[in-house]
Amino acid sequence: MSPTLKQIARETGVAISTVSRALNGHPHVDEQTRRRVQEAADRLGYRPSVAARALRGSGTRTVGVVLPDMMNHFYARTVSVLQDQLEERGFGVVLTVTANDGRREREALDRLGSRQVDGIIIVPTIMRLPPSPDGVPIIELNRQTSRAVDKVGYDEAAGSQALVDHLVAQGHTQIAYIGGEGGFTTTRNRIAGFRTALEAANIDAQQDWFLLASHTRAWGAEATRRILDAPAPDRPTAVFAASSEIALGFLTAARHRGLRLPDDLSLVAFGDPDWYEVVTPSITCYDQPIAQCASIAVQLLANRMAGTVSDQLAKVIVEGRVVLRESVAAPTP
Repeated sequence: MSPTLKQIARETGVAISTVSRALNGHPHVDEQTRRRVQEAADRLGYRPSVAARALRGSGTRTVGVVLPDMMNHFYARTVSVLQDQLEERGFGVVLTVTANDGRREREALDRLGSRQVDGIIIVPTIMRLPPSPDGVPIIELNRQTSRAVDKVGYDEAAGSQALVDHLVAQGHTQIAYIGGEGGFTTTRNRIAGFRTALEAANIDAQQDWFLLASHTRAWGAEATRRILDAPAPDRPTAVFAASSEIALGFLTAARHRGLRLPDDLSLVAFGDPDWYEVVTPSITCYDQPIAQCASIAVQLLANRMAGTVSDQLAKVIVEGRVVLRESVAAPTP
């Protein structure tokens, strides 16, 4: 039986995906690793397939895109823009969804490495030691980890601060925050901006009003019910929804309770899906420039794949804009 890539990987102590790329002449494998792998393959009597030889030196013209969720408008829009821009450059897209599961992320990256993708754009999960396939350029989009890779994100803190500043200017001092998982850099940055705005206005942040779990409609509704169940004098007069899914859950729960927005409760939210503008009241929000961030991520990846950039890593933060609509009013006395 002919030796397998797995046997060569065990012999050399590198990942199977690295073995595959080394044997197929992938440009992002260092020479020392390539030589070690080839020597092990020769020693074991490995013979590559005709298909593998055909790929040698040419790449696969594919890019892996790893996202946490496709039901969320933000990520659906993100992958649509990424695919359009990558296809314009002649790259196919292999999409994987992790559901914010670190195990699934590891498996996805290993599969993508084995398929010899030329690069990867990833919205990462929360992992203490995030995996990085050897030799494959990676761009982190939106969230950030400890990976030594190029990163592109949004100015979450500035967006949160601007939204809270608007609420404070309208007279709100009791503001609740409904958000996703606390370990993500995006969550931490949004809360930091939220707190900065309150501190600038000499308003104490109420820890009980930071409600964190997930970016889902169900959590938005559950968190809203908790807020509305608080005694009237201590109840928040405004809510900050950290995503469009949470905002939708908030609106659902508020309607079931018979609340009128913004007379009974004001709302601001992150993101700007089309429905923010057409619901009544329309939603004041922080519009994240998805197309701009995706374009930057694709350009950075293209440069890495072509080997036309220095070893210095890039970290690009893109500013969004506040869109003022009808969901905010002064609190009722």
